Amino acid sequence: MKRVAFCTFGCKLNQYDTETMRTLLEEEGDWRTVAFREEADVYIVNTCSVTARADSRARSAIRRIHRERPHARILATGCYAQRAPKELGELDGVSLVLGAADRERVAEELGHTVPGQVRLAVSPISEARTFVDVPITEMMGHSRAFVKVQEGCNESCSFCIIPSTRGTSRSRRPESVWTQVEDLVANGYTEIVITGVHVGDFGLDLPDAERGLESLMRGVLAVPGLERLRLSSIQPTTLSDGILDLVAEDERFCRHLHVPMQSGSEEVLRRMGRSYRIGTFVERIEALSSRIPDCGLGTDVICGFPGETEADFRKTFDLLEALPFTYLHAFPYSVRPGSHAEPLGDDVPADEKKRRTRALKRLSARKSREFRQRHLGSTMPVLIEEGSRNGSPLLSGLTDNYIRVDLGPGEKRASVEPVRLESLTDDGVLGRRLERE
Repeated sequence: MKRVAFCTFGCKLNQYDTETMRTLLEEEGDWRTVAFREEADVYIVNTCSVTARADSRARSAIRRIHRERPHARILATGCYAQRAPKELGELDGVSLVLGAADRERVAEELGHTVPGQVRLAVSPISEARTFVDVPITEMMGHSRAFVKVQEGCNESCSFCIIPSTRGTSRSRRPESVWTQVEDLVANGYTEIVITGVHVGDFGLDLPDAERGLESLMRGVLAVPGLERLRLSSIQPTTLSDGILDLVAEDERFCRHLHVPMQSGSEEVLRRMGRSYRIGTFVERIEALSSRIPDCGLGTDVICGFPGETEADFRKTFDLLEALPFTYLHAFPYSVRPGSHAEPLGDDVPADEKKRRTRALKRLSARKSREFRQRHLGSTMPVLIEEGSRNGSPLLSGLTDNYIRVDLGPGEKRASVEPVRLESLTDDGVLGRRLERE
């Protein structure tokens, strides 16, 4: 039996895509998945290309695999592979570059590889019209299960290359989503995370126009045995009152939302090609905060987009400080080849981008600490996840509103347990497990 190992970079979507390939290979019957540190016949590197640093990390991983396992075949896939297949194919050790729309043929394409030759199996993503639907019922090493319901994006943000690496928006049939959730719950997963590239656009391409994201989520919540439902990143323009009502009304819906802002400057948002204005964003965040108290709320911010002045950055900083975010993901701008912003250049000095990013990371740390501090002394249900340290079991977990809780050594008793939050750590809290009533 052939052995395959996976190395995944980037977002939850990439994690799901890795599970798709693993499932397809194992269903062939002659593939067995092993840990990445173990010796394998094939190493699959699922790349990210959101920044130049992400590209560099993928190249480094491929070089390391070839250096340590020179006789193994390496398959490169993901957004970097779709964007620059020849570039990845020139790296020593790479046998196959697989495009985003070609993953369902992973076993077939591996069968076509020839030692010493590089195969580029990358179809034009612009031609992808259907959602690649693979019934995943197990997630390697996860207590939570991700369910991908939508792929691609119809927006044209100038800094982003997702439409050119993942294609236009394609939705999964609701019945397929509900069936997968039923299977995952039957296999012991108590928390389901709904994810997609632009998840709020779910259903727009389906024949039943009334079947949008809210309808899909209500169907998921109807699955017997589901204890928790979490929604991944959603754009402010698709964060409807119906979605907010659903989170507020059903205690199984985790009080945690991630709503990308990118900039607090109207002029910068315009150059970014974002489909909303600051007033709309603020109104949605204030509606969310009023409907869902103690919601874990995150956002994404790009620092140093072309033309961003110090005044633009101050608007962003002041707005983020005023709004009830509990954490921020701040990134220095990185030019993406082929993006609409590429012709704008990169006129903000690197040191200045780093300074602005550090300032937002300090703000994020302060907001996170204040949010966690407010919850000390309370008892909350925590989804327990197993790890290890020095060979001893080590437990941690997440509250529904996205507080990381460290529980120390011990054995897992249940998926979700009551935990008293007792003291702060650098990025979470220390908790004490209580007996379930």
